Amino acid sequence: MGYTLCLFALVFLQALVVRTLWVIPIFGIREGAELSEKRGLQAGRALRLFVFLGSGGHTGEMLRLLDNYRTALLRPGTQLYVGFSDEASLRKFQTTVGANLSGVEVQFLRFSKAREVGASWLASTRSVAFSFVQSLWCLTWLKWQFVGQQHLVLLNGPGTCCIIASWLKMLEIVTLTRSKIVYVESLARTDTLSLSGKLLYPLVDEFVVQWDELYERYDRARCYGILV
Repeated sequence: MGYTLCLFALVFLQALVVRTLWVIPIFGIREGAELSEKRGLQAGRALRLFVFLGSGGHTGEMLRLLDNYRTALLRPGTQLYVGFSDEASLRKFQTTVGANLSGVEVQFLRFSKAREVGASWLASTRSVAFSFVQSLWCLTWLKWQFVGQQHLVLLNGPGTCCIIASWLKMLEIVTLTRSKIVYVESLARTDTLSLSGKLLYPLVDEFVVQWDELYERYDRARCYGILV
């Protein structure tokens, strides 16, 4: 009996390692296997889109990104999930992009901030831990909205995005489903990555920068020019 349990545990561990190597993009296994797949969004299929509004400049850039690529991202039939952690960002969305949507259904998901600006390391540790736990329910629910659907998770920088991407990848590992995560580095980052960018670089499926200097320094980066 003990031998059987040990053998089962070993097989399970091996399967978990293989699945992790397959899911985490930095290892390049799945990416290499899917080079022949058609990239981009299929116009004929409905899209389920999740975006996260940070605060201040992050929110401004995300709103400009949505507005600049409205035809592709906010076409009729899109189901839009808007994550936010402060009321100011929510109001800004509602009075700009959200005020001019046609045929798009919107749902809002509240997240706790991973870290307040100027907070001590102790306070930051507590807030990150709380945000990590609080985010699980929202992201588990969101993950199942994506199953079998064309979907996209669009992130652009605040610390909570690291928690969101981490949970989605962990859920992808254990549920044998997919998550398409795209991270767009801030326009302000011309030659070095932000802390969020450094943390998310190994995790996200597509890492987009807006300056050639960054594109040339990071192998997985893609650059389509100025997006916001």
